[in-house]
Amino acid sequence: PGGASSLSEPLSAAPAASPRRPQASQAAADSLYSIDEAKLSALRTAKPWVTDPKYLKKAKIGPSAAMKMLQHAYSGVEKGIKNGGKPIEVMGLLLGRPSTDEAGCLVVTDAFPLPIEGFETRVIADDQEVVNYMIALSDTLEETRKERIMGWYHSHPFDVDEQYSHCYLSNTDLSTQLGWQRGEDPHGNPWLAIVVDPLRSVAKSVPEFGAFRVYPPEYTAPQNETPDGKVVEEDSKRVEQWGACWNRYYKLQIEFFMSSQAKTVIGILSKNYLWMRTLGSTPTNERENRERFSERVREQVQLKLDAHDAAMGSHSSGMGSGHSRGLGGGGGPGAVGEDPPMAKPTQAAQGLAIELVEGQITQIAKKAAFGSE
Repeated sequence: PGGASSLSEPLSAAPAASPRRPQASQAAADSLYSIDEAKLSALRTAKPWVTDPKYLKKAKIGPSAAMKMLQHAYSGVEKGIKNGGKPIEVMGLLLGRPSTDEAGCLVVTDAFPLPIEGFETRVIADDQEVVNYMIALSDTLEETRKERIMGWYHSHPFDVDEQYSHCYLSNTDLSTQLGWQRGEDPHGNPWLAIVVDPLRSVAKSVPEFGAFRVYPPEYTAPQNETPDGKVVEEDSKRVEQWGACWNRYYKLQIEFFMSSQAKTVIGILSKNYLWMRTLGSTPTNERENRERFSERVREQVQLKLDAHDAAMGSHSSGMGSGHSRGLGGGGGPGAVGEDPPMAKPTQAAQGLAIELVEGQITQIAKKAAFGSE
């Protein structure tokens, strides 16, 4: 699967900011909106991320950035489908800073869409328009904000995979991120890549983001270690989830934060208005979700049929030599350490069934609470 994008020239930057831990306390979350410029300047001068390839371990994303990335990614989905084609990949820039309160943490405070659209590996962009836009945006932010442009995001709006999200880096994404890291990291501005999976976000009602950094070419990653830090022996599984470049980048933990003022406003809205939407609608019954759901069911049925054919073919070829799964041999789909062909489609079908059942339970609960005999 492809990635969106290719930008070439790293940005120069301006001064920046400081944060803390969202889950520890609300005061800590509020501190993410304040800036200790002296500490930040010292951190940018020390630039520990240059000497330690895995120094950065966490990305904290503010509400404005999260909302803008999701809205932009989903607008690409709608635009592509509306024009009778596939969802379109989109791309943008991130505003933020390294944290001075929590080592190894980046804080993303805002996001800005770029005039770039792509279809999987192919990108449609007017390079001069993009460069001019970025220069104008950088100049404006230098005058109005204390953070810097410190990363980029793009979407992977591929069909919903019931087992994995599409948040990974492709070959193109890897080269783009490496170029930016080489240009920005040495100047005290550690560069971050975020990938958004808009279709899975909608299907699962959870924001599907992946935050990544690329290893420098001279760094050798631990053997068989995938970007999430797990050791996976089977190459096919590594490639399926993380792409062909699985050993050249790593994933950062993501946390979302919100100020106490924003939480208060959301609380008021939820209490006075948003509860009506929860009771008045069921996402699984909405037209778009119903249409998407039937497509996903068809895809899983086809996967099961293909897996069944593969299993039967392997079974019949092993009958003569006594290596079929039923005869206890080691060459068929039941080989030690190897998942049976039906394992993945079965897990996917279970995910779809759970999603549907949850929607039906919600409807039953609403009828029990508010329905009349």
